[in-house]
Amino acid sequence: MDTTSKSFEARLTDIVVRIEKSGWTDEDKEALYAKISEYLHSVVLPVVLTYTPNAELHALADNPKASVDEFVVLMKQPFSDPNMFEELNTTVHSVLDDVETALEKGGVA
Repeated sequence: MDTTSKSFEARLTDIVVRIEKSGWTDEDKEALYAKISEYLHSVVLPVVLTYTPNAELHALADNPKASVDEFVVLMKQPFSDPNMFEELNTTVHSVLDDVETALEKGGVA
């Protein structure tokens, strides 16, 4: 099955249901949810930064007087590019592929 045909939210819900039915302790579930969250967070920013104007980002980062508002304006730019959303969608679905594979290897059906 093409896993990207299902929404991210639907796939994530399926994963949560599988984990909740796993019989694992609450502590183990919480640790796994934290790892999944960490993994998702670790892949989002690099994709967004790929679509951020590099020269502007470096100029702003090198400016000790740069304001938070200036960074906010710059970070909004990638979100106007539909290619960024396509890449982000592919990337987060890849994370869910990895999570599903790990659950299967761990015997969580």
